[in-house]
Amino acid sequence: MRRCGACGKENRESANFCWNCATPLPVFQTKNSDQQWLEQSLTSTPDHATHNDITAPLNGPEVATLSRDAQEGMMHDENPPTRRLFAGRYELAADAAPGSVTALDTNPWRRCWACGSGGNDEGESYCMDCGAALEQRSYPAYLSQDGNLSGAALIPNLPTNLPHDLLPELIDQVHEGEETLTVLNESGRGAITPPIDEILALGVGASLAQLLVALHAEGLALGKLNPANLEALAAGKTRLRDAPGLRRVVVEEQSAAFQSDLSDLAELLEQLTATPRTTQRLDEDEAVVATDAESGSLMSVLREVRTGSLATATALYDRLQSIVDERTRPASLRQIVGAHTDVGIVRDHNEDSYLTLQLGLNNNNQAQGWGIYIVSDGMGGHAAGEVASSLAIRSAAELLISAYMATAVRPDTTYDEAQARTLVRQAIQQANEAIIAEGRSQGNDMGATITMALVSGDRAIIGNVGDSRTYLYRDGKLRRISKDHSLVMRLVELGQISDDEIYTHPQRNAVLRSLGDKSNVEVDIFSERLRPGDAILLCSDGQWEMTRDVEIERILSREANPQATCEALIAAANQAGGEDNIASVLVRFA
Repeated sequence: MRRCGACGKENRESANFCWNCATPLPVFQTKNSDQQWLEQSLTSTPDHATHNDITAPLNGPEVATLSRDAQEGMMHDENPPTRRLFAGRYELAADAAPGSVTALDTNPWRRCWACGSGGNDEGESYCMDCGAALEQRSYPAYLSQDGNLSGAALIPNLPTNLPHDLLPELIDQVHEGEETLTVLNESGRGAITPPIDEILALGVGASLAQLLVALHAEGLALGKLNPANLEALAAGKTRLRDAPGLRRVVVEEQSAAFQSDLSDLAELLEQLTATPRTTQRLDEDEAVVATDAESGSLMSVLREVRTGSLATATALYDRLQSIVDERTRPASLRQIVGAHTDVGIVRDHNEDSYLTLQLGLNNNNQAQGWGIYIVSDGMGGHAAGEVASSLAIRSAAELLISAYMATAVRPDTTYDEAQARTLVRQAIQQANEAIIAEGRSQGNDMGATITMALVSGDRAIIGNVGDSRTYLYRDGKLRRISKDHSLVMRLVELGQISDDEIYTHPQRNAVLRSLGDKSNVEVDIFSERLRPGDAILLCSDGQWEMTRDVEIERILSREANPQATCEALIAAANQAGGEDNIASVLVRFA
């Protein structure tokens, strides 16, 4: 036995913590002489006298008292019990009826609530394996009649091939008379609280539809669920906290019950996303446009369930999972990159900067690719503009490398567009803060524009502040993705000048939004789905002002090599006057 150095209680040899006070037990063993000394110290009588005063009752008339049994009997007669003990262990409300109940474990030493250990002895106050306090705890439970098992009571007898990781986790099932009590684990994780993101809801729906496929094959119906019956796990997974409607269905009633399961799941997804049901009056053309817009969305799935287009759990699972895969698993595209910059003809130093970073991974013949591409145009003159643009690209890339690239290569990582958009915005905000801090340190008014693309397979997130641009080149046509934050673009939007006047207006270099200006810069974010044969071009205003879109389009169609294309673009800008610094990055996808 191992004696606790804190309280002196003896513990079994394999114990890690004292059962009485939870003090960690040392891994070493005491010597026999030390053990004998400790025992003698604890049991010997001190030399000095101890107080031996005994408190006696006050003199007075003898008071008659009732035995404890008699007192409890009187209380029993006057106050009916509010609790009952089930199977000698779990306390339930005296009037507990079949269904969901709360069970108080009066023998907490039988199973440690923290680590699940069953190796503790009766009466121990702390778990010998993890040190957790073994106190009475309440658990959610399900009470049912043996002849009519339903809900969580059915789970222990379900086939092992069912997805048990989606079903409620059980810690005990006990019987008393004709009743069965099934005790559920209290994980400590809260229930899912609506509204949740659509992609997360699609994942929840796919998991539950997969469960329906397995249950229906066994003649079981899941029944109605609400958000309180679900808990969120890591990596967007979910698990049932309870399954109150789980039941066996006779063959004659299975068709209706299984259809009801599909409708109930659709209703649950509506609740999780707070999706409103709206009625709109549309003409035929508007209906086609609306249907196309909803395609591949949760709304389209809900509509297909309600109209009967998705009539089986298998069909619903396949539909939901295909949308989840389409949203979270980008198709692999090869990235071929070119980049070039030049001071131009007029300026005496170059304040433009660019950054290109590619990351490729091939495992089990499955290729994945990511990329960070940034162009920044510095402002503020010598020793300011080039510093600002350098800070912009370095600061933005630093955040994306640590917060995105480092986790993207993990095998269990899925693509999350909302997260990618957030990170691009944060990266540009970090660049803004770096420029502001450096400007204050140097005592000058430096600033910069920025346009950037975060690429993952066939997905691209574009962020933009200022008048540097990102274009998409597809099928021989050039389309601007980003929006210029400039005075001339604002005048175009107001209808005061034409698109062509952007290139000649005397205020064409005035930007309305830039890095280094305000502490909280507003960032435009765009999402693009890429295809083989596409290209994205990022460039400063020194490129697009000198070579208009038609000329850029012509050069892109003529040159296949991205590096040669960038050099040709910059040569064309210089030939047209080279009035500003020029930077271009071209990424072709194959």
